Amino acid sequence: MTDPVTSLQPTVQAWADIVIKEFDNKVRLLHIHEGELVRSFVTHVLWHAGGNLQRVEFAFEYYGKFVDMGVGRGVNLQNRDAMIGAGATSRRPKPWFTDTFYKQLAVLRGILSERLAQNTQLAIVRNIRDAGSSADPIEL
Repeated sequence: MTDPVTSLQPTVQAWADIVIKEFDNKVRLLHIHEGELVRSFVTHVLWHAGGNLQRVEFAFEYYGKFVDMGVGRGVNLQNRDAMIGAGATSRRPKPWFTDTFYKQLAVLRGILSERLAQNTQLAIVRNIRDAGSSADPIEL
């Protein structure tokens, strides 16, 4: 039987790899400085000593956040919409990060919820089975 903690590790790593591919696809779709930004995508999945997921880190060129928000060079969040309305800037938000990340986070939440529910169910069945072997048989 696979250890439930270690079985989550490949799942989370695979999810992180998919997120990087989704970032790559979105950047290419929006034509955002494709080369530099795409090459900068890195992910690290960090685990506590006990095998519990600590965090997932995504790293990329810092300017990618500015492109995502549509800010930079005199355009900030406070004046962006006014400048766009006045025709004073051609900057527009290109949400390659936020849209992709939060959608994929919802996917991970669903996967982990399902996996943890399955692991909990297995633990309950094992406990009932172990208790039943030392006492009267229990039908499931």
